[in-house]
Amino acid sequence: MQQQQQRRSRQWPQYLAAITATTSMAITGAHIGWTSPTLPRLKGPESHLPISSNDASWIASFYLLGNLPGNVLAAVLVDWLGRKASLLLAGLPLTLGWLLVIFAWQPYVLYCSRFLSGLGQGLVYVVCPMYIGEIADKEIRGALGSFIKLMVTFGELYAHALGPFLSYAALGYSCLLLSGLFFLGFAWMPESPYFLVMRERRAEAARSLRWLRGPLEPELEPELEQELDQELDQMQKAVIRELSDRGRARDLLGNRRALLVCLGLQLVLQFSGLAAIESYTQEILEEGGDSEEAGFTPAMAVILLSVLQLAAGLGAAALVDRIGRRPLLVGTTLLAGLALGASGLFYLLKLRLGLDTRGYGSVLVASIIGYELVVALGLNPLAYMMLGELFPTNVKGLAVSLANLWASLLAFVVSKMHQVVADSLGIDVSFGWFAASCFLGLVFIVLCVPETKGKSLLEIQEELNCARGRRRPAKSKVLTAANPPPPPSSSIA
Repeated sequence: MQQQQQRRSRQWPQYLAAITATTSMAITGAHIGWTSPTLPRLKGPESHLPISSNDASWIASFYLLGNLPGNVLAAVLVDWLGRKASLLLAGLPLTLGWLLVIFAWQPYVLYCSRFLSGLGQGLVYVVCPMYIGEIADKEIRGALGSFIKLMVTFGELYAHALGPFLSYAALGYSCLLLSGLFFLGFAWMPESPYFLVMRERRAEAARSLRWLRGPLEPELEPELEQELDQELDQMQKAVIRELSDRGRARDLLGNRRALLVCLGLQLVLQFSGLAAIESYTQEILEEGGDSEEAGFTPAMAVILLSVLQLAAGLGAAALVDRIGRRPLLVGTTLLAGLALGASGLFYLLKLRLGLDTRGYGSVLVASIIGYELVVALGLNPLAYMMLGELFPTNVKGLAVSLANLWASLLAFVVSKMHQVVADSLGIDVSFGWFAASCFLGLVFIVLCVPETKGKSLLEIQEELNCARGRRRPAKSKVLTAANPPPPPSSSIA
């Protein structure tokens, strides 16, 4: 018991590393949120940089397109430069994107800015889950992984809250401050010990692991030093096993259950309409009408939405290691489907059946905000956090890149198709599609998604391998005399 308490008290460096690493996610969130207050201003009569509606759609879309090459590039960089260096490198296009925003003189400059920023997001969405999954103790890995989407939400709130009150340039400079905080903070953090072991830099891995596990009490130092050595040995054992086959595209087939889970969760998340609802929240509320009767203008509702998303993200960080991944996924996906169904029903009654919905605008406001709230509580963060848990080291970079590439394509398709479906068939049909995707997703989650709460990365791999009936190489073939297997009681972060 005393050793467990000491272990918990030494976990603060992992929180520090996770917070500074996910500051890069806050930058991407600010890029996402920047369009909501800025595009209407640029399209207005007093704009210093007049743009058309077509220009505005391209400014929004280029960010999603930039994600695609970013995800592909990340698969190459993350195992070549390392997790830390790749994350710092990703900060460069994110920062350059803000500089181009500030000094833009033509709409095409904003196109370039958004594409570069999307490239940076593609990089960090691959590297950040890997880094956090590899530095964290299994007891807090879920909480630290929840920081990924929590910081994205913080960045969106940052831009949404400042945008209406600052000038165009002042908003750009304010968002640029997030880039400075990221470089100043994360530059001092250690590299992932898993990557260092993979590159046969055991001494550096030991220093990284020692820093991440925090300072030791003098009287317990010998015992805890031995624990760290055992943990490093176990980590090396896992890496050697996983790297016995070099990571290639065909090796993903050997991890098809993990790939199915990650691609399936992204399909459920994106087909629930996340990208469309985030992009068109203000327009959706305006089209529904009567939102002001609920006490909110659409702009106020967007800010409130961001605040509630941030609160939900904090709730996810607190709950994910308490109640587990599967219960949180099931509960939030079910509630998201119900909220989307309520929105679709509102539009059906108002626009298709022609009923008088005056006085019921609060139903639409509550259902849209409720959807964003419950998705931020579980489905959204877990779809990304589990990317860092389910794949072995040899294919993790490739697999996470593929999953994020898939997510970016789905987000682009859903964002575009929502408007097409709404214009041709009605917005109630679009929301019916979103709600049905959530209810079908429940079946997928119950049947296919494993529980990873409280399990080490090695234990997760052994469970997945056992589930698919795959035999691991004999220990004698993958372990050397210099690196014997550690005692069974050791654990991986």
